[in-house]
Amino acid sequence: MTHIKNRRKVFAAAAGATVLFMTLSAGAPAWAASGRAQTGSTAFWPRSVTFVSSGTGWALGAAPCAAKTCLALYKTSDGGHTWAAQALPTSLVKAAGYSASSNYVAGSGLNVRFANQQDGWIFGWVLTNTKFGPTQGPALWSTHDGGASWHAASVAGLSSPDAAILDLEASANRDYLLSDDGPTVTLRSGPVGRDAWSVVNGLHLGVPAGGANMTGAIVLQGDVGWLVAGNDRGTTGSARLVNGHWSDWAPPCASVGGTLATPAAASTTYLAAVCVMGGFASPLSKSAPAGATIGSSWLYVSSNGGASFQAVSELGKMGTTIGAVASPAPGDIFVVDSSQSSGASHLQASFNGGHSWASVYNGYFDYLGFTTTSQGVGIVGTLTADKTAMVMTRDGGHSWQAVTF
Repeated sequence: MTHIKNRRKVFAAAAGATVLFMTLSAGAPAWAASGRAQTGSTAFWPRSVTFVSSGTGWALGAAPCAAKTCLALYKTSDGGHTWAAQALPTSLVKAAGYSASSNYVAGSGLNVRFANQQDGWIFGWVLTNTKFGPTQGPALWSTHDGGASWHAASVAGLSSPDAAILDLEASANRDYLLSDDGPTVTLRSGPVGRDAWSVVNGLHLGVPAGGANMTGAIVLQGDVGWLVAGNDRGTTGSARLVNGHWSDWAPPCASVGGTLATPAAASTTYLAAVCVMGGFASPLSKSAPAGATIGSSWLYVSSNGGASFQAVSELGKMGTTIGAVASPAPGDIFVVDSSQSSGASHLQASFNGGHSWASVYNGYFDYLGFTTTSQGVGIVGTLTADKTAMVMTRDGGHSWQAVTF
């Protein structure tokens, strides 16, 4: 989902489920501390969403306030049909920043994740003002009472001023925190109900020598999981969780250029990912599918938990960018494609394992994920605009409807 990295981390999974810095001379607006938008306003621009069941979910984003935009949190208990603003502590709202500029949305480096009805986190990065200017640093708050209270949490060893929390995911009563600590990328693990993380040793998660800033993602399915880290120059580290143990893992695109690809997991065994042929400044691999051309994007699937991947179909030639990928059930796959020439983006769906595709939504998805095989959620916007919206499906991705806050 960052050091002013990709606008926001795009993460997709099946069930279970990124400024201006302003010195704040006064407290955050009263509505922000209480979780209520200013009187008469229903605007909310979601930037991160998490569901723990088909009924209960939270969305983190920004809403209008006296200073133009402030961090806000909403909750649904009826599957996204209605949402209610939730209280956030003044310290959190102030740390997220607010802006008098209409082109800025507060909390752009933050994400929300809940493991269950009680335990959740707001994480990512924020900017702080130093004598050397704005500096980006890691940010982490936790709740263990369903959001009734939030507390700043610290992570031992994560102290570099330019560090960032890349992702935080939870499953099977464990939470996993992936961070860019500066010289290294580190995975930590802890019990869901307590703010206590320890380093997972034995992994080789490197940092890129150049290119864009570091990104990373964790994908979990029960007690099985996968993680990837890297940037536009390729994957610099990857690992797989099996039987409670993380170990180094050959990621989906290792044999065809090593592009960074976050797999979507429909089950503990079925994965889907998109690989770009050639990777960064690399020739076409001898392992590329027949007929593949340099820079083209291909769908790869695994039926053995990521032990191996097979090419299925070409999704686009050079000039087509594939963003979010999701798979709510084996054989059902969703990808977001964007044309670099026209700027048009579409959500494409396949219900036969990637052999044929149909457009089911016109627009760019910052986030795409499914809570069940039928219920999914997306955050839509544009590649450049800060104002976003949410859409949901309740028929397995065949149709998508706008969400009202």
